[in-house]
Amino acid sequence: MSNNQARRERVRERLPGDVVALLVTEPANVRYLTGFTGSNGQLLLGADSSFFTDGRYQEQSAVQVPDLERHIYSGSTKFSDLLAKSLADRGFTKLGVEASHMTVAGLGRMTAALDGIELVPTTDLVEGVRERKDAQEIDAIRRAQVVAERAVTTVLREWRSGTELELALALEWAIRTGGGEGVSFDVIVATGPHSALPHAEPRNVPADVDGVLLIDIGARVDGYCSDMTRTYLGPQAPDGLHKVHAAVMAALEAGCQAVRPGVACADVDKAARDVLESAGYGEYFIHSTGHGVGLEIHEGPTLTTSAEGNLEPGMVVTVEPGVYLPGVGGVRIEDFLVVTEDGADNLTKLDRGASRPN
Repeated sequence: MSNNQARRERVRERLPGDVVALLVTEPANVRYLTGFTGSNGQLLLGADSSFFTDGRYQEQSAVQVPDLERHIYSGSTKFSDLLAKSLADRGFTKLGVEASHMTVAGLGRMTAALDGIELVPTTDLVEGVRERKDAQEIDAIRRAQVVAERAVTTVLREWRSGTELELALALEWAIRTGGGEGVSFDVIVATGPHSALPHAEPRNVPADVDGVLLIDIGARVDGYCSDMTRTYLGPQAPDGLHKVHAAVMAALEAGCQAVRPGVACADVDKAARDVLESAGYGEYFIHSTGHGVGLEIHEGPTLTTSAEGNLEPGMVVTVEPGVYLPGVGGVRIEDFLVVTEDGADNLTKLDRGASRPN
């Protein structure tokens, strides 16, 4: 059984009640279950699954989805017509749909097109399976992290001057020319007080690399993402941020030490948060401690104060405590770990220190 077949079987096992088929429309979920990388594809998942796409992807889908019956729609042939016929041929009267990825208007159109079919909203059926990565996925994620770290090291060693935006573009270029398909998300480069914005956007202003320099970056390899943040303090950085940096480093270490199978996701958040609260920075840690990463940069599980569930082997999570002082600057340090059978493997090898690579 191929990886894709095994994944489809795991999702089928999660189907609710008497729902025997699920229409998968979210692109990352379609890719996960079929290997299809195009922008428009749908999977009818059941005991006898079918794949649907439009004429642009007829040849691509033949290569990437060779193990499923394929239906190509174009012109007067509509997807809803082909889907309705497939459901009728199988005698299905109920169809699960991905509620989180369907608009109200889309649900209305599908209800009208699939006369006699009861549409059953479902949530996180595929995403729940995606949380635990297999060896092939972890290998891609590991390689993506290597690409991102190499980009940071190479660019900062050669960087002399320029804007935050130019530095972000240089980092993205280094990823794209260094083995990555692209970035996992828009690169964050923030200097000075601007670094106190957790999701700061690079500006067309000089990057003050002699002060506070925060870089949040990730690469994509084989569709899989990496994620990492480093904060560097130059000779002109505010004195108080060196104490903040040390506290965030300690919080990161505590969070990483808490990552192991069986640990409650909320307890990882607590481990990191307790350190910053003890250091007097609790009110300045204004986001969750981490999240899962895979085909998307934000996946389950979440490492938040109110998170439910426990960590399991194969989950890949970030640990990214931060302290943000308005008008002064921010420090976030983020590592990237895979949960193993007896602990965790930290995929992040780049030094956590406040000094820039040289």
